[in-house]
Amino acid sequence: MRHYPSKLLLFGEHVLLLGSTALAIPIHDYFGRWVEQGGQMPESLFQKMVEFAESRHLNDLPFMDANSFMQDLQQGLVFEANIPIGYGLGSSGAFCAAVYDRYALVKTGDLSTLKSIFSTMESFFHGSSSGIDPLTSYLQKPLLIREKTKVSFAVQKAWENPPVCFLLDTRLPRQTEPLVKWFLAKAALPDFSQALETGYLPAHEALVQSWLQADEGDFWKHLHTISEFQLQHFDPMIPANLRHVWQESLQNNRVTFKICGAGGGGFMLGFCKHQDNLKELIQHFDIRFFNISSTT
Repeated sequence: MRHYPSKLLLFGEHVLLLGSTALAIPIHDYFGRWVEQGGQMPESLFQKMVEFAESRHLNDLPFMDANSFMQDLQQGLVFEANIPIGYGLGSSGAFCAAVYDRYALVKTGDLSTLKSIFSTMESFFHGSSSGIDPLTSYLQKPLLIREKTKVSFAVQKAWENPPVCFLLDTRLPRQTEPLVKWFLAKAALPDFSQALETGYLPAHEALVQSWLQADEGDFWKHLHTISEFQLQHFDPMIPANLRHVWQESLQNNRVTFKICGAGGGGFMLGFCKHQDNLKELIQHFDIRFFNISSTT
């Protein structure tokens, strides 16, 4: 049975909205799959799936067999997933990818068309959607997003000394929409806009390129710049219980943090050169590692 991995926006949080380059990768440790017998699903989730099967977001797509989807749901089909909801890992994206894969009568390999299809489908859950989450889950490959809409497969060189990558669970709930609104309003202010243009955005672009080129020296340098800027300027995105640790990490260079997706709660992203650097952090937070070699 095919699995549909979660998605992680590794780079590009919020500045993707301004047209900056973003990199989305699949994370296979978290995934969803169809279970036809013996699966269990909360009644509220079942009702949400029924609403989706009846929605225009699915029925307006002429190549989708929404009737078969509804019949299978009524006969006990379950979508099981271990992807935490509200953590920025694309739980609804994995579900949309699974529905398209199973019920599309005609499929396309064109990235732009797929993105548009998934945007329509996932908008049922969020009001609007770029389509990137389900696209990453469906293709199960790293994707580069440029100028908000241009999508291509990311070409990644092999690391000689790959960074240790992890997700830190803040155990705090978050809402994406208010944080997005805050960022866009802030980005419209002249001082903040200038700080983005002269410091953050160039460092961010360089960070993405250094990651793709597996350039160890440049990667850690630009990551530090991004982390420092986020701590100073992205106040609502960094939970209070992490601010001291974040500041300390910038001073000792053992661990470097950046926000994950919208930020504010859920997971935070972390990088370090050696897993031993996390000994103290693991005593206070739930740390979940992911292997970057499995995302290429």
